[in-house]
Amino acid sequence: MKNIPKFPKNRHFKLFLAVFGVILAIFGHFSTVFGEKSLPGLPWDDPPPELWFPVGEVIEYDVLWGLFTVGEATASAAWTNRDGRRLLTLIVEAETNGIVDKLYPVKEYLETILDPVTFLPLSFEKRSREGRRHYDEITTFDHERLEGHWKSLTKNTEKIFPIKPDTRDLMGLMYWIRKTPIQAGETHHYEVMTDEKLYGVVVEAGKKEKVSLKRYGKVKCIKMEPKGTFDGMFVRKGRLWLWLSDDERYTICRAAASVPVASIKIMLKRVRGPGDDFWVAPR
Repeated sequence: MKNIPKFPKNRHFKLFLAVFGVILAIFGHFSTVFGEKSLPGLPWDDPPPELWFPVGEVIEYDVLWGLFTVGEATASAAWTNRDGRRLLTLIVEAETNGIVDKLYPVKEYLETILDPVTFLPLSFEKRSREGRRHYDEITTFDHERLEGHWKSLTKNTEKIFPIKPDTRDLMGLMYWIRKTPIQAGETHHYEVMTDEKLYGVVVEAGKKEKVSLKRYGKVKCIKMEPKGTFDGMFVRKGRLWLWLSDDERYTICRAAASVPVASIKIMLKRVRGPGDDFWVAPR
C-alpha cells in the first residue's frame, strides 16, 4: 500500500487555506458576474447598427371608413438612449377626425421599445381611447425567464404570462415582417403578444397587385392576409389584408379590414425621413 502523504498542520498551511478560500470566493463572484446576461441594445456611443429599414422613417396614413376619411395615423421609428444603451422605439399614433370624432372618438398611442440586436421587444405601451373605453397599459418582457408582465394602470391590475423565445408584439411584428419579405404564395408563422395574451399568427401572401396612392401613383405590392384573433388599431373583429410594396423598403401601402359594422381602409399618404429612394425623393 502506498504511503498517503500527510498534510502539514502548521500555521503556514492554515494561512494558505485561508488565502485559497478567498481566491475561490473572488473567482466565484466574478464567474457570476461574467455569466450574467448581457445588457440590451448596444452602447450609445457605438455606430448605430444597420437595419432593413431606415431608422428615422415616418409613414403617414389616411384612415377611411367606406368612402369617408375619418382619421389619420403615423408610424415612426427612432433611436432611444436608455441608460447609455441604444434601443429602438417604434411608435404608432392614430386619431379620428370630423364627425366620427364626435360620434365615436378614437385616439391611440402605441409604443414598443426593442433590442435592435435581437429585435425582440423589451416593453410595449398602449394608451388609447375608443369611445368611452380607456386603456393605459404596459407590458414588459423577460426573455431570459420567458415571462411577460402586463399591467393596467386604469384598472390597477397586473398579470404574468408565459412567452416564447421568438414572441413579438404587434408593432414589432409589422416591422419584423419587412426583414424577410414574404413572396407571393408563401406562408409564414409568427407568435405575437397583444392584450396580455399570445396568439399564433399565420401570414399568407397572395398575388401581386398594384395599389394607387395619391402621392406615388400605382405601386407594385404583394397582398397578404394575417390570420389570427387579436385586437389591433381600429380593428376588433373581422378579417385584415395588407398590401406591402414589392421593393427594398417593403412598407405597408394599404390595409383593409372587414368588420361587422363597416369596411375600414388605411392608405399610405406620405413617407418622410432619411434616404433618397422613390419614397422620400422630392415631388
